[in-house]
Amino acid sequence: MAELSLESLISRARSLGVQAEVMVVDVSTYELSWEKMSYYGLTYREVGYGVRVIDDQRRLGFAYGNSLTEDLLEMAVRSARAGRPDPHNALPSPEPVTPLEGAYDPALEEPYEAVRDLVNEVLSSRPGNLNIIMTRGWGGTSRVRVVSTEGVDVQQQASFVGLAASANYLSEGYVGPEVYEFVDSRTVKGISAEALVKELHEKVSMTSSRRREDLRGRPIVLTPKAVNELLFPLLNHAVSLENVHRGKSPLRPGEDLGSKVSVTDDPRLPGGTWSRAFDGEGLPTRAVNVVASGVFRTALSNTYWSARAGAENTHSSWRTYMTLPAISATYMVVEAPPLSDVGDAVVVDQVEGVHTSNFDTGEFSVTASVAWDGKGGLREFVLSGDLRSLLRGVAGAAGERRRYGRVVSAPLLVQGLRVSS
Repeated sequence: MAELSLESLISRARSLGVQAEVMVVDVSTYELSWEKMSYYGLTYREVGYGVRVIDDQRRLGFAYGNSLTEDLLEMAVRSARAGRPDPHNALPSPEPVTPLEGAYDPALEEPYEAVRDLVNEVLSSRPGNLNIIMTRGWGGTSRVRVVSTEGVDVQQQASFVGLAASANYLSEGYVGPEVYEFVDSRTVKGISAEALVKELHEKVSMTSSRRREDLRGRPIVLTPKAVNELLFPLLNHAVSLENVHRGKSPLRPGEDLGSKVSVTDDPRLPGGTWSRAFDGEGLPTRAVNVVASGVFRTALSNTYWSARAGAENTHSSWRTYMTLPAISATYMVVEAPPLSDVGDAVVVDQVEGVHTSNFDTGEFSVTASVAWDGKGGLREFVLSGDLRSLLRGVAGAAGERRRYGRVVSAPLLVQGLRVSS
């Protein structure tokens, strides 16, 4: 079947008497990996269309594919007929969108040399007993557009580049734990292979020997990486208006958590590779104060759940062209009072097993796979608690804030978590 223009598909939807929205995603990526003494290169382009419709009975339908055809629209309409009417189903009206500055680096239309140079720089600088296990670089561009029968028509062109590596301490008779680091940016200049190798070397050196010790009762310092791995997924689930409304969040808006922490979702964070001018429904993004001085202020929402729960729409819709709009934070900016001393705290840099947590209650039990204290590296131990106790236990920030993954945070000193070796 012949492909349609966006305008033709929207016109066809209007003639059928349905609300329709099309998300278009066009991503070009180049990756270069080194592992097991070999290089692997990969270039790919993905173009996709997600069509969401709401018919005259307020039934929702959805279809996606790699070609924009009348058949794709018809599939979405047919799927709506199988649904149930819901008065909260509606597409949003357009609102002015302010473009992001610095989101696009034209040099990343052809990222091959830049990515190769980054990977080779990691491999050429291996100080001491730093054993590089894997390194990977990637770069490319993306174009996202959202168009609807209700008048929404927004688009964003962006670029991205990243570098990752894992390493351990290797000597005759000892193999240290694998430490993973990555950095990403919108521009090539935002990536420093030297800084990544330096951080890897410091953490690998800290774990060049490890011991078992009774850690019960000692405070924990979560590095920004550990905050991203542990706090972000738990809090992201808890502050979704869908989960709050359905009783699947351990937190309630207006609740005083007894914490010193403030958390802001900032979808427009400068330099962030996930930063976006508009959300998954084409609505303008803005910073949302989620937790203020320990009080849960605002749940993140999208058009459907704000209507169903009778709450503010924070324009926090998150999706791909293959999915319906969900709700998610973009970047959680975590603030806590500064500390000058952390005492005998144990530093936790990597955790495993967060996916096994009970997200509805906030309870977790994870393995701290990379950790150390003032005496050196520590063997793996289990760290457990719940989201409330984690937030309540934050005594302050133990260093400088930095962006890592989906958080911007300093290392956080946390008291009261359970530790078992």
